[in-house]
Amino acid sequence: MFKSLMRDVVLSVQSKTGITPASIAWLCIVALATSTAFAFLCVASYDCLTLQVGGVYAGLIMAGIFVLVAVFGTIVSAMARRRARERAILARAARAHAPSWLLDPKILATAMQIGREFGWQRIIPVALLGFMATQWAREHRQHWHEPAE
Repeated sequence: MFKSLMRDVVLSVQSKTGITPASIAWLCIVALATSTAFAFLCVASYDCLTLQVGGVYAGLIMAGIFVLVAVFGTIVSAMARRRARERAILARAARAHAPSWLLDPKILATAMQIGREFGWQRIIPVALLGFMATQWAREHRQHWHEPAE
């Protein structure tokens, strides 16, 4: 059972993303080759600058380049984080003002079919019990999120 569930999850991920174990292996090889090439580029740049301006200044120039890259990355990361937070806040606000999922025609049709199938006398007490449990859970969650006085 667990094996078939895992297989379903793997197939779902592969259908959505196209990722396979072979593609992951090749991406690891590409990452290793790229980082090696970057290391050789840094060493070659340092050697070239050493010939031009001297060893100490070449080291300072290379350090300055990496500091600029780090500052640029930090700024871009902060901007992306802020945009993600704003999108999340807007999505939560939109979801809060969206109509209830209980009014969805598919849900109502399913509820009507279940009511006809099992009889309304059996379904109504179960639905009321579920509604009461939902309300209790909502109040319980609000109670725990209130600030302590």
